[in-house]
Amino acid sequence: MKIFSEENKEHAAQSVHDFINQLHLHNENNEAELPFYRTMFQNLIEKAPVGIYILEGGSYSYVNAYYCSLFGYTKEELTQGTVPLDKLIHPEDYPLVKRNIEKRQRGENKEERYRLRKIAKCGRLIYTEIHTATTEINGKTVLFGSVVDITAQVITEQKLEESNEQYKSLFDSSPDSIYSFDHEGKFTNANPASEILTGYSNEEVIGMSFLPLIFPEDLPEAIKHFEDAKKGIPNSADLALIRKDGKKIHINATHFPMKVNGEIVGTYGMAKDITQKILYEQQMEELAFYDPLTKLPNRKLFEDRLGQMINFSREDRHPFAILFLDLNRFKFINDSLGHHIGDEFLKLVAERLQQTIRKTDTLSRLAGDEFTILIPETSVEEVTKLAERIHQVLSEPFQASGHSVTVSASIGIAFNKGINDNVHELIRNADTAMYYSKKFKKKHYTIYSEELDLKASYKLTIERDLIFAIENNELELYYQPIMDLKNKDKIIALEALIRWHHPELGLVSPCDFIPVAEESGQIIPIGAWVLKTACSQNKLWQDSGIVPFKVAVNISTKQLQQYDFVDSVINILKETNLDPTWLELEVTESILLDDVDIIKTSLSELKKAGVSISIDDFGTGYTSLSYLRQYPFDKVKIDKAFIDDISRDLNGKRITSAIISLAHSLNMDVVAEGIESEIELKYLKEEKCDGGQGYYFSRPLPVNSLKLD
Repeated sequence: MKIFSEENKEHAAQSVHDFINQLHLHNENNEAELPFYRTMFQNLIEKAPVGIYILEGGSYSYVNAYYCSLFGYTKEELTQGTVPLDKLIHPEDYPLVKRNIEKRQRGENKEERYRLRKIAKCGRLIYTEIHTATTEINGKTVLFGSVVDITAQVITEQKLEESNEQYKSLFDSSPDSIYSFDHEGKFTNANPASEILTGYSNEEVIGMSFLPLIFPEDLPEAIKHFEDAKKGIPNSADLALIRKDGKKIHINATHFPMKVNGEIVGTYGMAKDITQKILYEQQMEELAFYDPLTKLPNRKLFEDRLGQMINFSREDRHPFAILFLDLNRFKFINDSLGHHIGDEFLKLVAERLQQTIRKTDTLSRLAGDEFTILIPETSVEEVTKLAERIHQVLSEPFQASGHSVTVSASIGIAFNKGINDNVHELIRNADTAMYYSKKFKKKHYTIYSEELDLKASYKLTIERDLIFAIENNELELYYQPIMDLKNKDKIIALEALIRWHHPELGLVSPCDFIPVAEESGQIIPIGAWVLKTACSQNKLWQDSGIVPFKVAVNISTKQLQQYDFVDSVINILKETNLDPTWLELEVTESILLDDVDIIKTSLSELKKAGVSISIDDFGTGYTSLSYLRQYPFDKVKIDKAFIDDISRDLNGKRITSAIISLAHSLNMDVVAEGIESEIELKYLKEEKCDGGQGYYFSRPLPVNSLKLD
């Protein structure tokens, strides 16, 4: 806590000087006043909150308690000559002190104030202000003075000076314009960058209002931001500015209130030239909203107009529709005649479509050979007539760079439904209807309905999007442990189970997309991805120090029927550096009814390469038990349907026992699928079943949720 302020110390120092100056005016024989002066000396000088000293002949004859405390010396050290004067004073300041002493000894400058750097006993530098004078005491001329510690004040002044220099450097060197306004909006200061920005010199701009500089259209906004800043509200705005040479430029201006002693005295701001950025954005906006080939609105602009149409329709309830067109045979035209002919053809299609629709309709090229048309205020009858007309128009031959080209279009139609409409859903609905037209070819156009969505759309969407699932990183493998029933805590394998994270449908069940993949042929690339991903993951687990186990991968009929399937498996094992011992391929028994010889050969070659083979879902198909003997199976997996019967004591329980016994007689291991209860587990252990899999142990989990340590 500060007891004495700097101002109080100044008063104390002055009082001391006045007291000492009075001493020589009194007769030393006036003994009646001596007690008074002793008391005054003790309270005013010895206990003064400033340093007091008396110099005689260049040495201290007296120092008070504060002086000793300030510099860390005792009175004896200072007054008995132990500490010379030059030791207390900074070497650079000592000549000044010496000259001042000599002047006062000669009778010059009897009283003086100056600042001095002194050095404490501990080595600490102390900034002081000295008030020194000459007087006579007991007939002797002496120098006496007061010392005030101003270190904190000096440091504050140094920091302020440093801050001012930094500000000036920033102000002068900033590449951005920095300026200040008074309350009327006139410039009070501006840095060199402001001259470059506005074209006005500093002399011209000081005292000038900012209003003539602002482009008229932006003036209301500029005034508002200036007024807000005067109210203490910082703000930023993009404004157009007119330079001295008349050139229009764009700036980003930020304004702040300028305060002095807590009161707003004006505003200051910074402005950056963003002209190139604005021009670039304008160019990008043109590219962003229009197709560069056909000059039609692109998807972004179409979606924007569709969004506006949705908002309008909520207010006036007027119906509108979207037509989604996909050109049939365009890929053939593009591939056979070349991309330059394909581009020319798309331009011609765009022209014909533009001539067919109303001026109030919006035609856009969505992507590739896909076009969309937004039709406001329409009816089902009008839209179907338009679809028929488009079909007729596009059916007429096109002449593209000397080539006669014919094409047709599959058209999907979607109408708005009400307040819950959204842009992406309406486009998707029209797209789904178009895909239905293309797939089933009953008519060249289809009107979207919820029934269509529920039945055909889901399957069509899966088939359409499954093509890009790998490319878009939408597939993921979950893993379900297969446990050693002789050792509950030991994992003997993990079965890889595919999951599809569809961006719109969410997590799609394998039961929904695997049959579609089989039918469309997508199972080949998907199966290869599953195999490679599972092998890579198992190798990662092994490299991380986890005890090795097999990874089990399901294989489809179409994969096994590929002439190079065995080679592809071996190549994947080599690429992933996984030993074949740690790979197990699972086939369902239904697979054994097709191309028996080819499949048997493939499985035998894989077995010879060191890969384990298991038969999955055993007992649910039409396979004769003799197949277990004819094929190179290492393991039999009992279907969950039989395991469920165990707790109900039904026939499935006895079938389970029979399968276990038969498989063991053929030197095959047995794994029970779908174990969910302690009763099932206990029975399977009693029947000497080798492995178990099911929710009792764990659900299928993604890699980051598995606990394998």
